[in-house]
Amino acid sequence: MKRILLSTLVLLGISLQTMAAELSPGNIVGHYKVSASVGFQKVYLKFHIIDSNDFEIQRVYPSGKEDEVCNGTYNLNTQLAWNMDTFANNTVFKGVFTCPSNRQKRIDFDIDFKNKTIEDLLKGTNVTVTSSLAPGYAIDAFVKKQ
Repeated sequence: MKRILLSTLVLLGISLQTMAAELSPGNIVGHYKVSASVGFQKVYLKFHIIDSNDFEIQRVYPSGKEDEVCNGTYNLNTQLAWNMDTFANNTVFKGVFTCPSNRQKRIDFDIDFKNKTIEDLLKGTNVTVTSSLAPGYAIDAFVKKQ
């Protein structure tokens, strides 16, 4: 009897975790505001995921000035990870983009969403970004779906 009860509780716990919508190329489509601290500088970005493959990114300055809109492609990779409490999905957004002013310069970056869900993005959440622009650094960023 105890085994049946324990098994039921474990299955219920796993099913409750999967009720939150995991990140997928289909449900992350939309507009995002991103803010990140890089050294002593705060960087603001408009980030638009167009479809399950393409995105646009644009830097916005506190004064309201905006840089050109850059275009890129991405993959969303999900891996099952074990932490001390439970299994969790670790999702990484791998993107590469170029800008119209210099199509030869490719910038790649990874956004580690860890076990975040689409609900977390709607509320706003912290993520870790690594980029070819800042090799060797992990940048903390705040992402909020608009």
